[in-house]
Amino acid sequence: MSFYHTDPATERIGQQLVQRSLETFVPRGLDAEHFSVTLLLHDRPLTAGDSAPVRPHGFGYRSSHPYYPCSVVKLFYLVAAQVRLAEGFICPHEELDRAMRDMILYSSNTATNYVIDLATGTTGDTLLSGTDMTEWVYKRNWVNRFFQSLGWPELVPINVCQKLMDDQRYGRERTFAGADGHNHNRLTTDATARLFYAIFTGSVLEPDRARFVAERLARPLDPDWVAAEPNAQVLSYFGEGLPKGTRLWSKAGCTTWTGDPTASYRRHDAAYVELPKGKSFTLVVFTEGKEISAEMSCLPGFARVAVELVDGT
Repeated sequence: MSFYHTDPATERIGQQLVQRSLETFVPRGLDAEHFSVTLLLHDRPLTAGDSAPVRPHGFGYRSSHPYYPCSVVKLFYLVAAQVRLAEGFICPHEELDRAMRDMILYSSNTATNYVIDLATGTTGDTLLSGTDMTEWVYKRNWVNRFFQSLGWPELVPINVCQKLMDDQRYGRERTFAGADGHNHNRLTTDATARLFYAIFTGSVLEPDRARFVAERLARPLDPDWVAAEPNAQVLSYFGEGLPKGTRLWSKAGCTTWTGDPTASYRRHDAAYVELPKGKSFTLVVFTEGKEISAEMSCLPGFARVAVELVDGT
């Protein structure tokens, strides 16, 4: 059973979102069989602190299909780091704070890999074999073991154990991912939406730690801030399509050609949104394909249509 409930009104909004996006972006490379959507509609702003329903209203289109998630996976690593801090496995320090900020705000791969090393007690690169490699793989897979321990059905098909690379992998990182990429990170829009919902409803982390994660995800839409932070995943992502006065918390990611066809040409965004008139929603969109990955207006277009449909309810 899905963690969200699809009622007729939510189904209608979701279907219209998919259909209108196809009408606009198929000529620009969107393929009906190569994108996915999860949309959650909330009865009240999740930041209000009121108790939220166990099952939100939601809609999914190909929402259990796994994708190479690009940098959206960094949200999962941020949550994992908070768990490790709570356990005492990691000691808090200034460089970790800087890395957790930069891996979300600027989507830094270097910062992310620092966090992964700390959370799993591993380092990467040089070749390992035999028992050394077996022990290393077990440690690196801690993030997977943590998320599977939550028992959420949406997390069954995911894989969150690989570092983020700007091009090819080498040494133990290539061995671990597989030359054919079979062990790459994988996420679905449903799994991502569920984690967003859990963060904002306090069902995956202690309140202070959930608040810390939400603060890292916040992206002001003030034009001066956006102009000063051009790499902060607002322009060409959902944030660009949202109206003035909207509050946005998001994590996006994209790849062009990386040298690895199983990890190339993706463009994704995942967000919780509070609109000026009081409506709120969670939207996750994953796309793949060479043309659509380069289409800067696609994700803002999804957000723009979602706002129109949600605000009109």
